[in-house]
Amino acid sequence: MLTPFRRPRTERARGGSAYVEQRTNAWAAFIGFLIGRGYSSVAVAEALGDGTSDALVREMAGKWGLPKWGRKSDCFLVVPMKMRDRATIAARAAQEGLGQEEYCRQFLVAGARERGTFRSVVKEGLDL
Repeated sequence: MLTPFRRPRTERARGGSAYVEQRTNAWAAFIGFLIGRGYSSVAVAEALGDGTSDALVREMAGKWGLPKWGRKSDCFLVVPMKMRDRATIAARAAQEGLGQEEYCRQFLVAGARERGTFRSVVKEGLDL
């Protein structure tokens, strides 16, 4: 399930009451935002909730030159965090001679391999 996002307003009256614009720039930007975060076309269509099909989302992403996600390509994991936590990660990565992204990638992949790793690192009741 998607993180709840505030959907942009996708309709507005243009030229008084001459016609109603159905797809605003905010609608297009929202699609680009979700695709940039690595959401699939099915998840983007679900988040829009206005009847837009996943095929249309894929077609628009191709026309706009946005990255194509799927089984054949890598994806990105976006994790919101506090500036202090990011600074700590940057310091630890520098100590290991790695960039922040590579440090986090190696840490997450290694930590996810074994089932008991999470509880050994993250203490119960610790407020992050």
